[in-house]
Amino acid sequence: MGKKKPKKKPRSSRSASPRVPRKEPYSAARFGAVIDRVKEQTTRLASLAKSVDEASLPAVVIDGHAMLIRGLNQIDNFIDNASRAVREAKSAKQGL
Repeated sequence: MGKKKPKKKPRSSRSASPRVPRKEPYSAARFGAVIDRVKEQTTRLASLAKSVDEASLPAVVIDGHAMLIRGLNQIDNFIDNASRAVREAKSAKQGL
């Protein structure tokens, strides 16, 4: 006879985080808000790079490198998905 598998405990409603919808509608204004946020982050990163350069630091060790790479990959994926959605919406509009 096979080994018994342990039963999973039901998740309590407190520990379960609300799910974010997989797809969301984006207007031009909403894209603009996202772009503004990315521009602000770009400015902050450029400022950090300038500070490291001006201080003549050869390098700094920063915690969160993997998190940054995952975030950049997610942004790339979002841009790819958004581009696909725009192309599909344009062709659907032309097809009507």
